[in-house]
Amino acid sequence: MRAPVEYYKEVLSKISFADRATFRKELKKAFRLLGAEEREELKRWFRSMCLCRTPQPVLERVKTSLRNLS
Repeated sequence: MRAPVEYYKEVLSKISFADRATFRKELKKAFRLLGAEEREELKRWFRSMCLCRTPQPVLERVKTSLRNLS
C-alpha cells in the first residue's frame, strides 16, 4: 500500500495541466486529509514540479492559495 501523499502526487501530476478547477479541488482535499508532515512534503513537491512551468500571474495566485491553506 502506498502512502497517501504519494497518491496525491500522482493524481495532481495527472490533472495539473488538464483542468485548473479540478486540480485546485484535489489540492485542497489533499491538504484537508493529510497530516502536517505530509502537507509539507506535498508543498515541496508541488513547488518543485508544477510551479516552475506556470506563468507568473498564475504562480502568484497559487502561492497565495497555498499560504491560505496552511
